[in-house]
Amino acid sequence: MERDIFSSYIKSQISSDRREEEKAYSSEQISWEEDRESLNILREISSKLDKLDKFTLSQPVAGTSIAFPQSQTMIQNPSNIDIAIINGIVVLPDNGIFNMNVYIKDGKIHSIGRNDSIKAAKTIDATGKYVIPGIIDPHVHLGLFAPLKTELVTETKSALMGGVTTIGCYFGGPQSHFTSFPQIMEDAKRLSYIDIIPHLVIANDEQKSEIQDYIQHLGITSFKIYMNGIPGLIPDVDDGFILDVLEEIKKSNKDCILCSHAENRYIVRRASARIRAEKGENATVLDFTDTHPDMAEEEAVMRLSYLAEKSRVPVYFVHMSSKAAIERLRNIKPKNKYVHVETTSPYLSITKQGIKGNEFKMEPPFRDVEDMEELWKAVEDGIVDTIGTDNVTQTRKEKNNDGPMWEAIAGYPALETHLTSVLTEGVVKRGIPIEKIISHMTKKPAEIFGVYPKKGTILPRSDADVVIVDINTAKEVRAHQLNSRSDFSIFEGRRLQGWPVTTIKNGEIVVENGVFVANHSTGKCLSR
Repeated sequence: MERDIFSSYIKSQISSDRREEEKAYSSEQISWEEDRESLNILREISSKLDKLDKFTLSQPVAGTSIAFPQSQTMIQNPSNIDIAIINGIVVLPDNGIFNMNVYIKDGKIHSIGRNDSIKAAKTIDATGKYVIPGIIDPHVHLGLFAPLKTELVTETKSALMGGVTTIGCYFGGPQSHFTSFPQIMEDAKRLSYIDIIPHLVIANDEQKSEIQDYIQHLGITSFKIYMNGIPGLIPDVDDGFILDVLEEIKKSNKDCILCSHAENRYIVRRASARIRAEKGENATVLDFTDTHPDMAEEEAVMRLSYLAEKSRVPVYFVHMSSKAAIERLRNIKPKNKYVHVETTSPYLSITKQGIKGNEFKMEPPFRDVEDMEELWKAVEDGIVDTIGTDNVTQTRKEKNNDGPMWEAIAGYPALETHLTSVLTEGVVKRGIPIEKIISHMTKKPAEIFGVYPKKGTILPRSDADVVIVDINTAKEVRAHQLNSRSDFSIFEGRRLQGWPVTTIKNGEIVVENGVFVANHSTGKCLSR
């Protein structure tokens, strides 16, 4: 079979990547004992935070922060530092914010703390700014309306400008993934500016039968199904198919996860038929909301949560949009360790009351204010694990934006506005502690998809993917000023606050003072 032909090639690619990582690790000369010391320090910090009566950030930048004591630095081998980020407010996800420096060497976080005697080849003064791990967007689609090779360049550049350094990208199609994915890996390494966590869509019996081979030969541990597909484009699957997929994943004995677009297809189709009959060609994007009632999402999360628990395989609900589904998950999740939940930055920023025009057409659709507030509540209390975008890059023409609503394609670009929209709504407007927000955008997706602590944190030996954010910078979004190949933005004209000013990827400055300065690709697909 084709998978046998590609097996040796893929293994050599994975082995090569791992040899490069091992070589980089060994060059740092940091012992495991020192790593344990670093983790012990973080545990001590976390313990101190737990003892505080209240730790909030009601006023970003000017709010409470905890100084990192001189005696508790993680400085190791201070010679030959490539980049020193000094005087910044460092965000350690789930732990807090700390006034300390970050030192980078050979593409990795070398150490964190305070040591004014360290000299670096490049020093960045981050006074008054947040220093955060590179953002991980776990939910992205590329190459749907333009060649993947094109969007591996344009959209990953746009991502870096928005502080996103790693994406989880879904790859589909009706054929065996062995026919396409090896080339995708090669193209990503050659063209992408950011790293990619690949997720494979399982849509037919052939792909289902090859799941264990994808795990063994391609290093893939995350898969996706559509409980409600798009007629003519993406097939939906029934419960028997879902159980088969869960069973195949279970056989691997690896930490795998099944992602799902969770809507009851029969409820959606019934509602869609009614709206078509009532509104016909006069239906608007507001009417589209009624074609995907919240009960469709609510029922699907209950059903798949049950199947996951019985199969003992983790599931990941993508783009949760409704209060009804979140309320169900609030009851399910504490009792079901197999359930993980994602929402998106657009759903946390936009409601149906503020939409007009086909550019806002999305599946699931934008909902009411009470739905958005319930999503934010779920972010705060941890029912929501991650925040993605569900980015689907397309132009107005490709989306059929000026045609009838029924013919417009769902989706929009959102990578470059991802971080700033969440900071605007979460930190600036609602006063949610930034370390909590950033955890949902860095550490949590890294943990769920098997790339932590390589990604998702600022710890010694983690990849040096770092973003410096000015929370006080506010500007109006204009699509022509963004870097996506798309020509529209759902945030057009909206004033967003908290923009990245500098992005570091793999220890290299790729965005400096808001200007893209990278001159070569630095990304690859991450095997797990």
